[in-house]
Amino acid sequence: MRHIIYRRILACLCVLLVFSQIVQVALEEHNRAQAAEQVLEEQEKLTLWYTDEKLNLYLVNAASQFEQETGVEVTLQLVTAVDYIELINRASISEGGGPDLFVTSSELLEKARLAGLTVENDSFREQELEGFFPQKALEAATCGGKLVAYPFYFETCFLLYNRNYVDHAPASIDEILAYSDTFEATERMANVENILKWNVADIFYNFFFIANYVNLGGPTGDDPSQVQLTADEVYQCLEYYQSLNAFFAIDAEAVTTDDVLQEFIEGKTIYTIAKTDAIKRLDEAIAQGQVPQLPPEEGEMEAADQGEEAEGTEGEESQEPVEELPPEEQEAFYGIAMVPDLTGELHTKGLSVTNSVVVNAYSKCRERAKEFAKYITYNKVDSLYMEANKMPVKIGVPYENKQMQVLIDQYEESVEVPKITDLSNYWIWMEITFANIWKGGDVQEEIQSVAGKVEAQLTQ
Repeated sequence: MRHIIYRRILACLCVLLVFSQIVQVALEEHNRAQAAEQVLEEQEKLTLWYTDEKLNLYLVNAASQFEQETGVEVTLQLVTAVDYIELINRASISEGGGPDLFVTSSELLEKARLAGLTVENDSFREQELEGFFPQKALEAATCGGKLVAYPFYFETCFLLYNRNYVDHAPASIDEILAYSDTFEATERMANVENILKWNVADIFYNFFFIANYVNLGGPTGDDPSQVQLTADEVYQCLEYYQSLNAFFAIDAEAVTTDDVLQEFIEGKTIYTIAKTDAIKRLDEAIAQGQVPQLPPEEGEMEAADQGEEAEGTEGEESQEPVEELPPEEQEAFYGIAMVPDLTGELHTKGLSVTNSVVVNAYSKCRERAKEFAKYITYNKVDSLYMEANKMPVKIGVPYENKQMQVLIDQYEESVEVPKITDLSNYWIWMEITFANIWKGGDVQEEIQSVAGKVEAQLTQ
């Protein structure tokens, strides 16, 4: 009897032992599942940093759609542009961590690469890159021999002309000067105050004068051995630039980009140099009825009078009103053209800046970050212009305004701001140099002074 009890007790103990083992295994599995789920949640969150508030709407919409499609939450953080790369670097090596990816201009890519913040863009095959992005954009996103960013959008300068006054763009500023000499202020042109006016105080609008004859670090802008600032044509172009003050008398101390564009809208200026974001402001001015309606030329008035007389003799059937086109189908009052050459011998190029998305090398979610970088620079980028007033570099983005293709052509022919960190002061020095030359400073002395400063920085 006693043996039977012992056996039963032993059997119960065995059952309890097995049950406890089962429970322990189940608990371990549960804990592992929870840990895996927690890690997965941590991995499925991204943070993007950027400095331009105009991107807010676009990035919010893109992040929301990306989360719907992938389940990955993206936190957007608008930060200061001051010491941007240093800020990202400090955050990345801190306990809290930095962004998984960030938007930056091409001129900061070398600084980001040297800080160890970049990884190679390997999200596209080589054939796709060539088909999706212009060579200019790929060069802008290349640093140290590798494609280290995702080309996003660009800014460049170009020529605007008022179609109410002229029906085509000039090939050179020489042609504008010739037009100025023969200009007659008809009733239609009574409002004109400037034949050509641009912001002579801003290097972005001035640099096209010499851009064709300087080398700012080779095709990808990061080679210090390919810096050439003092070609003979540079002096000739700047002497030409200086001579324009006698023709157009633009006050460099008072002129602003906003005022120049407003005067163009008001019909006070026939030609101007503008930047990419100006087009949206022009279109808004049209939509809001801010563009003045000009009286027709004498020839147009005679033709209209003759047409009215003819209609009066044809009976009532000819009295039907002519249907006007809606504003979006009417021809814009402005024309877009490439920046003009100076003369038949002195040629120009626009200046450009390309902004790209960089995946942070410190990110714990690199692959997901790469997915989102591709998503906002390629998959969804067709809506970038409408939502942020930024021109995407992606090839084939549709625009209602067919003239926008000129901006893309201008970009592809432009000179990109270089990435060489030691050239960062060049733009400040050149803005001062252009200002001094506009006021009558000696061209040779001004350029040689800047070249000497740049050489000292590159060789220190």
